[in-house]
Amino acid sequence: MSWKDGADDRAESRKRFVESWQQRGKDIHRSWAIYRRSLLAIVGLFIVLSVVLVSVFADDIAVEHPYRNLQDTEDLWKIDNEPRRAEPFSEECDEHEQMISLTEMRRDNKQLENKGLPPVYSVGAESDDKVGDDNRYYRDVLTVHEILIFVDDYGYPLGNENITINATNSSMLDVNPDLVNDRTQTSVWVTYTFDNSAMHHSWLPDGYDVCIFGTTHTGQDLFSKVLYGSRISLKIGITVALLTVSLGTIIGCVSGYFGGKVDELIMRITDVFFAVPGLILAMAFVAAFQAMSSFTLPTWLSILIPTFIIGFMLRNFLNERLVGDAKVSKHDWAEGNSKIASWFSERRNSMLMILLALFLLTDILGVSWSGLWTEFNGNSGERTMWHLLLPTILIFMIGAITIIDLRIFSQVQSGQMIDRLKGSFEWNNPWRMLSMRTLLLFLSIYLLIVWTENGQSEVTFIEDFDRLWKIQFALIVTGWPGCARLIRGQVLYVKEMTFVEAARSVGASSNRIMFRHVLPNAWAPLLVAFTLDIGGTILGAAGLSFIGLGAAPGTAEWGILVEEGRQFFPRDWWLIVFPGLAIAITTLGFNLLGDGLRDVIDPKNRR
Repeated sequence: MSWKDGADDRAESRKRFVESWQQRGKDIHRSWAIYRRSLLAIVGLFIVLSVVLVSVFADDIAVEHPYRNLQDTEDLWKIDNEPRRAEPFSEECDEHEQMISLTEMRRDNKQLENKGLPPVYSVGAESDDKVGDDNRYYRDVLTVHEILIFVDDYGYPLGNENITINATNSSMLDVNPDLVNDRTQTSVWVTYTFDNSAMHHSWLPDGYDVCIFGTTHTGQDLFSKVLYGSRISLKIGITVALLTVSLGTIIGCVSGYFGGKVDELIMRITDVFFAVPGLILAMAFVAAFQAMSSFTLPTWLSILIPTFIIGFMLRNFLNERLVGDAKVSKHDWAEGNSKIASWFSERRNSMLMILLALFLLTDILGVSWSGLWTEFNGNSGERTMWHLLLPTILIFMIGAITIIDLRIFSQVQSGQMIDRLKGSFEWNNPWRMLSMRTLLLFLSIYLLIVWTENGQSEVTFIEDFDRLWKIQFALIVTGWPGCARLIRGQVLYVKEMTFVEAARSVGASSNRIMFRHVLPNAWAPLLVAFTLDIGGTILGAAGLSFIGLGAAPGTAEWGILVEEGRQFFPRDWWLIVFPGLAIAITTLGFNLLGDGLRDVIDPKNRR
């Protein structure tokens, strides 16, 4: 069929595409009308949006920022130790303590003429070391307002008359020459107030615009660390909830749809997970991941992921296109061996999967898949043809097995296969390509090319598998059984409906029925579970950090902030209260959001 002949088909597909999005718009408008009936749901949405905006604009709102480690890309916070545990709105944040080395001043002879007056020794007022965008250390020049304390190395006062602000340059401090020449003194410490406008909040009145949450026990601005902590908590919460729901959905859908022994096996596995408290189980997984510094897989094993996706998409395509409404006839081999044919027909999919697994994961005839990969690709970093040879063979094997399966067990005639296959490739209607399956196909092809063309023996998925990643993996592993149970119950209900039986009667494959008919009608509770899981995950991650199995000490993560401030409570109450409130408010916001979505999907409210 030519491009011109497909005009009507394209117009109809385009019309359906536009109508589907218009219907989605109407559904969203109606859902919002239901959602806004609840005041608490609106409050939850406001809290969630506020936390998200704070995390996005933390760089602009915060007055103190982390720097990049010179060795890696980890965000670190400078340990200033000054002012330590300053109260909220404290003036101590405008103060700085600086060490002056008298030994260096004598050695470098930093004595300056003073316009007819006795010579003085001067030193610049500087901040602590900072790291710039070019990963080089530097110090800011400070403008001194007033000298507060001047002491020796042992903390004994030396008298503020021994150090003054330079009359012509307020960024210079003049030290008494007699003190410098006193060989019993090696260094002194001076505390002064300086122009700290960078730490002031323009949206607060003077006197209440510095260190509004106080400072930590290491001298960092707590308000800034709480802001940056929202990024870490949201990242953990959304990533874990998304992957947990996705994994639980696939497992629960398979369990509920196929039932029988598959369902029994999966449910007993979930019972094992439910038998152990989630936090204890997460602690065990975090401890087990401690030795991992990066998350890598062998290249030959990694490429099986996109290879299987492409292969099973090809299998579904052949099943849909080659069977359809084709008239089948009894095959002589099947008629003469009806019992054998029936037995093989019932178990052919599981047997094919077992044979395929044995081929891939064990040595057959003395040659393993990993051995073949090494043989063909060991030193062929530039030969993409050899990289793609084995995955291509495996994909064609899946297609060939499917065709043999249709020819022998489904008894589809060879002529019918060829005729229907010729009519399957119609390129005159690109609107049919606008589907998730097309996106998944191109993504799989892209990953297959990228992972195989580098010639490496391993594929690195996460280069820096730090403690935060370990938390996420532990929470994903321990969180999927709840989602699997939830979606299994929905699938058991939906699969008995009439439209599923109709799809089954026209020869639709199990994969198509599960993901095109059953799952879209069972996904509503997953949206609620997703939002509720975000709040629970943030709370769980904070709990792991609190007991020392989560974020590294010094990280701007709410749980570790609470743990670090616990030893100073209740005297320095702000160290716990503000990060604790951040955890509580964010968790409450996502829970209220989930309750509002539950009202939206309730059929009683949609009438």
